[in-house]
Amino acid sequence: MAGFWSTLGLVFRAVFGMVQGESVPNPLAAYTKRNGGNGQGICGLADFGAEGLDLGASIKSSLSGFSGYDFVAVSQHISISSDTVDPFHAVRDAQNWAWNAALRQNCTSLVWGAVTGDQKHLSLWFASKQNSFSPHELFLAQKYSFTLPLAEDFAEALKLLLLAESLRRADDAATRNEISARMAKSLEGQQDRVRNYDFVQECGDGTSLAFATACLALAENGDRSWCQLGAEALEPLVAESLGFDADMDRDALALRISLAGTSGVEQLRSEHVAVLALYGHLLNWAALGSSASRVSMMAVEVWRILFHRFEYAAGAAVTKAICQMRLGEACCAHARESQNADLAAEAVNHLRRALGASDAKNHPVLYGLIAYHLGDSLIAHGELAKTGVQFESIIPFFQATLKVCSRRENQYLWGRAMFALATVQAMQGRENSDVSILRTAKMNFIQAQQNLEEAGARSAARTALGGQMRVEAAMTEISAGEDGSDGAVDAQRSAKATS
Repeated sequence: MAGFWSTLGLVFRAVFGMVQGESVPNPLAAYTKRNGGNGQGICGLADFGAEGLDLGASIKSSLSGFSGYDFVAVSQHISISSDTVDPFHAVRDAQNWAWNAALRQNCTSLVWGAVTGDQKHLSLWFASKQNSFSPHELFLAQKYSFTLPLAEDFAEALKLLLLAESLRRADDAATRNEISARMAKSLEGQQDRVRNYDFVQECGDGTSLAFATACLALAENGDRSWCQLGAEALEPLVAESLGFDADMDRDALALRISLAGTSGVEQLRSEHVAVLALYGHLLNWAALGSSASRVSMMAVEVWRILFHRFEYAAGAAVTKAICQMRLGEACCAHARESQNADLAAEAVNHLRRALGASDAKNHPVLYGLIAYHLGDSLIAHGELAKTGVQFESIIPFFQATLKVCSRRENQYLWGRAMFALATVQAMQGRENSDVSILRTAKMNFIQAQQNLEEAGARSAARTALGGQMRVEAAMTEISAGEDGSDGAVDAQRSAKATS
């Protein structure tokens, strides 16, 4: 009988959108088909349930001049259940309810939340397509707090969230470049304010969190230039999340994080988990182009905390795999920075375990990301341990990413994976003086460049073009060497004939 009720419960959860990673049938599909990924966005405003406060009208009024979006009322009131073992799962379930409510009214995003009893502060959550994107699961608990009445800074923060949503929804390079330019302009206008902690306390931490969220969206579209600033804007919130003083500088914060260890991390509140995850993501991206070793070192420590938060949590297999993947990614970056082969080996171990625990069918992008970073970590370990790069062992991981990820829907990741595959093939071709492998690498560099251009990642596309040119030069050099060898053999034969 217990099995019957368990099965019935699963049926009800599937129907009402409560199964992890699943949602009700998508009425947005027809809207998307008509408008492509670049049509007018529709932001739903849920019922906030605040007596005497018409927050929906206030939000519409504050965003009246914001182009690219329509705002509609959604009558459903979303609340977070207190009847769960893990509060993080309660927020995640509420976000899934919110996203399903948005889909039912053809919305591309939905804003929902609650007002404090004294009606002085608004806690806001933002649901969008990101809800069904498994690598971003840790962000579902992100709570944006604002001071009431809503002011201009609330409008600027929400605009950044909506632009980030538009960027993820865009399906051509021209639109992505246009949205990215708008986001960069908005970030420039707000960067001084979000770094002023007194201002953040006065207006609400939603200003800093929206700023950092936009920085991450740009990084995932090929522009890492805002990652350091986004991470700095979050550091007072990160310090508070871990029980430290908010006014400490990065050096002091790095020291405190490294000494804190993992004791008590199971008690981290769900919104603090989201803050740390956003901070860790930004540090991982910043470490790719930073010469400061503390960036990658702090990333490692932050992801250790988050990994231990979910290591033994029930029903958190996907979340644990995400944390372990990001920890492996951070270890790899720090290994390269510190020239530490043991740390590279740790990165490989974390990523192997994450890959073994992930499901390529249900979570293809997450699986593809893990495979991509595992291939990269194997390269780093081979170089740092002086064992050499084992091409036959590494290439399949990049090929796995290309296989499970859609070239059209995951353009930037697909382009990065193809670039990595071409780079390894170029190394193999040069090492073995094999023109056929170099020719394959050249074709893959061309495909990587095309996808990166279409994704709007122009800097990465130029790097792919540079790889193509280097491969062509290597092919010419090898061919010239072969021609020279043939000429020498012919000269020897002629000399023997004349003698």
